[in-house]
Amino acid sequence: MRETQHDNSITAFQQKRGGDSAAFLAPFLTPDMVLLDVGCGPGTITAALAGVVGKAIGLDIESNAIAAARQLAARAGFTNLSFVEADMTALPFEDEAFDAVFFHAVLYHQSEATLMRTLAEARRVLKPGGVLGTRDADVGGNILHPELDGVRLALDLWQRWYGHDDPEALRFGRRQSAIVRAHGFMPVWAGASYVNHSADAASRAEAVTDARRSLLGLGPQLLSRALASAEEIEAALAGWDAWGRDPDAVYFRCRCECVARKD
Repeated sequence: MRETQHDNSITAFQQKRGGDSAAFLAPFLTPDMVLLDVGCGPGTITAALAGVVGKAIGLDIESNAIAAARQLAARAGFTNLSFVEADMTALPFEDEAFDAVFFHAVLYHQSEATLMRTLAEARRVLKPGGVLGTRDADVGGNILHPELDGVRLALDLWQRWYGHDDPEALRFGRRQSAIVRAHGFMPVWAGASYVNHSADAASRAEAVTDARRSLLGLGPQLLSRALASAEEIEAALAGWDAWGRDPDAVYFRCRCECVARKD
């Protein structure tokens, strides 16, 4: 059964993402390319990429995300943009169908087995010399002030939910080049940028709203799986509220970036 309440909170957050999330990849793209955005969510990044390639296809396993993406495409009137509901470990495309494949905030969450199948599928559908772009989290690079116990607890609760077996998963971003190289790609560029959740009072308030929505959506599932107590969830919510009241609070979330090619 899909965990709809939490899925909806994720989709609502993703709808705020845009072209900045794929800016690092743009110099490697050309107007004649066909691009696949895997784990596209509500399609805002895919739509931005459609502006620099000939055709962009977004793919996601969540039906609510695909529905939101198709609404976005219809409102914008894009003619070179489409969306498919499918599993990234079994892509419904022919071999060598794409010039570029993009992953944003997708690979970090996967088990080793799923990661292996996903990157194998990406390699299969890429043309020789095709471009792979990845942008993912690295908790070790986040910048947080003040470092309140409640906010740290909230970050820990999200990690518990994803249940990483790999102790280095929290630092996935910095290892992207090594990971994609081990799966048959040749890294050609690496970098990093930050998502700023504290530029001004409005963005801090928005960050607190997003955090509360996510925690409240995830809370029942954490409780049912004995991954957290009700007291911990309340402490995490209170931590974000306190962070949001501090006019000097900052939260810069690190995103590491990698561009590679299929040999």
